[in-house]
Amino acid sequence: MKKLVLIAFILFTGILQSYGQDGTFSKGTSNIGVGFGLGGAYGLNSFSTTTPAFGAHFDHGIVDLDGGGTIGVGGYVGYKGFVYKIDKYRQKWNYFMVGARGTFHYDVFEVEELDTYAGIMLAYYVLNYSDDIPNNVLVNTNYSSSAYASVFAGAKYYFTPEVAAFGEVGYGVSWLTLGAAFKF
Repeated sequence: MKKLVLIAFILFTGILQSYGQDGTFSKGTSNIGVGFGLGGAYGLNSFSTTTPAFGAHFDHGIVDLDGGGTIGVGGYVGYKGFVYKIDKYRQKWNYFMVGARGTFHYDVFEVEELDTYAGIMLAYYVLNYSDDIPNNVLVNTNYSSSAYASVFAGAKYYFTPEVAAFGEVGYGVSWLTLGAAFKF
């Protein structure tokens, strides 16, 4: 799966290098991105159905570094749900994630329209669980919300000075997120 995500990311950024306008990220720059995710650890069995993963992030440049690059801070929200059915019983999980992110933006490929970045995220996911399993059936129904940390990497390619497509790999509600970003 990791190889597939890496190949998709490379293809995505390679295709986008033939288009665009100014898309740099620096101190004082803000952007917001919204996208849909692919993959993830939730609902990985043949008896489950999943909702599409949805994620949104915000990033604001706070420091331009002398050696190049910009440090940004921001946030993340995401959602993914899945239902596990077997026989006549159903279990349902809804994950709502909220996180704080720190990013490092650096012009890796020296393409003016491309903003490449990596970062860390501290997040908390709120789990809403329900089922229709009778109390006398021995099934684990002890699920709870939790905090976690993750790393991610991504790229935004600006088609106009304010509008970009982005791809991001890392662990949130999905392993790969593709979407649109808006700079302001």
